[in-house]
Amino acid sequence: MANIAIVGKSGTGKSTSYGQLPEIGIKGLNPKETVIINVTGKELRFRNWREFYKDSISENGNYLETSDASIIIKAIKFISDKKTDIKNIVIDDAQYIMAFEFMARAKEKSYEKYNDIGNKMYKLTETARTSRRDLDIYFLWHPELDGNLEYKMKTIGKMVDNYLTLEGLFTVILYTKVIRDSEKGIIYQFVTNNDGEYPANTPVGMFKDLYIPNDLGYVSEKIHEYYNINQN
Repeated sequence: MANIAIVGKSGTGKSTSYGQLPEIGIKGLNPKETVIINVTGKELRFRNWREFYKDSISENGNYLETSDASIIIKAIKFISDKKTDIKNIVIDDAQYIMAFEFMARAKEKSYEKYNDIGNKMYKLTETARTSRRDLDIYFLWHPELDGNLEYKMKTIGKMVDNYLTLEGLFTVILYTKVIRDSEKGIIYQFVTNNDGEYPANTPVGMFKDLYIPNDLGYVSEKIHEYYNINQN
C-alpha cells in the first residue's frame, strides 16, 4: 500500500528501527508479520535475529538475500497475493540493487545500462505501490548530496537521475538524524518533514512532530491510523 523510504547514512539507526528492542524503547516490526529482503547479505543490527527471520519465503520463512530486482519483484507479488499474514516488507540497503548491477555491467560502454537500471527500480517501486492495501514496503536507503549540496536518495549517478526521480515514487520519506545531547547522550531520530537540512516528506498531518523515534513500529501505527487501515 505505502512505499516508505527510510534514508540515512550508515550507523544512524535505519536497520535498528525494525528490530524489536524494548531495552532501548524500539517496538519495531513483528517478525511474524514481516519479511526482510537483505540486499547486501550483511548481518542484521539486532541480537539473535536469525531466531526470528528464517530463510525461504515460499516455505513459511520470512527472510531472503538477493540484490536481483526481478527476484524482489516476484517476492513482493508472491507475498501480496499468497502470504496475507505478512504486513511488512523491509528491503534493507535498497540502493545496492542499482549499485551491484552497475558494477557487474561496468565494462559496458553503452548508456543503455543506465536506462535498464533506472527502469528496473521503477518497476520494483511500482510493484510495491500496487501491492495489497495492508502491505507496507520499507526501502532502507543511503543519501547523497546533489550539485546544490542538498540531500537526496543515492543513485548511481546523473544518467539514472535523468531517467528517474526516486523521491516521486514514495508516499513517505523519512530521514535519519542523530542528536548528541549532553544529558541524554546519543539520540536516534527520524525526520518527518523538511527541517532545513533533510528533505523528508510525509502526507500532511500524518505525524504531528518534526522529529520522532527511529521506530518502524511507531511509524507503521501512524501510517495505518492515517489511512484507516486495520492492523489486526
